[in-house]
Amino acid sequence: MRDIKDYTEKYTDEPFEDTMVTIRKKTVIRECQKYPHANILEIGCGVKPFFLDFPDYENMVIVEPGEFFVNEAKRLVREKRLNDKRIYVVQGFLEDCVGDIKALGIEFDFIILSSVLHELDNPQKMLKAIKEICSFNTVVHINVPNANSLHRILAKEAGLIKDVHEQSAQMQKMQRRRTYDMKLLQKEISDAGLTMKDSGSYFIKPFTHKQMQQCLDEGIIGQEILLGFEKIIKYMPEYGAGIYVNVTK
Repeated sequence: MRDIKDYTEKYTDEPFEDTMVTIRKKTVIRECQKYPHANILEIGCGVKPFFLDFPDYENMVIVEPGEFFVNEAKRLVREKRLNDKRIYVVQGFLEDCVGDIKALGIEFDFIILSSVLHELDNPQKMLKAIKEICSFNTVVHINVPNANSLHRILAKEAGLIKDVHEQSAQMQKMQRRRTYDMKLLQKEISDAGLTMKDSGSYFIKPFTHKQMQQCLDEGIIGQEILLGFEKIIKYMPEYGAGIYVNVTK
């Protein structure tokens, strides 16, 4: 069982994660724009809900177990003076909120499960809950950190880890239960009875979060280099920091 309070406290202090959230969200936005997206469900919003960067929707539902993140999402709705009728914030684990979400009477076009699946004790339980609230037209976007990220391959070749799937101390601290490569992620999807539409990877990250943050803090790399790391994914599409799949019921 995840300790949400402990996770929240550590998440807000994790080095480089704020930058990764921004980069990851670019990928989610791009993938969302490929498909119908009038009604969107975001599972686990963190400190920066999707609605902050993506206004093109009719209804946005957020399901989030962390009280701090829920309160922050509600505060942001008020602060941005958005139409409250378009945004619903539900506190709880998705598996426990299926009935509440169905009661809203919204047929979702697009569901976002961003950087969540690898943190779960039972990913299949989550995927089963997602299937319950999907129509056959719903597209589900799932992204997770990549075991074959360049920085993990470098660590293996440097003798710092024995296998790219090995859990680091930072992963254990952040309650991350598993490390997916694309093959393992696709198997998880297949085991849940979901169908792949497309997949990909994003952002070449040569060093750990802590090292990347240090490079930024000391001016070794700047925003133009970060953008370069985003763009060179086309030359090494399997080795991005994150991988994603778009799936349907």
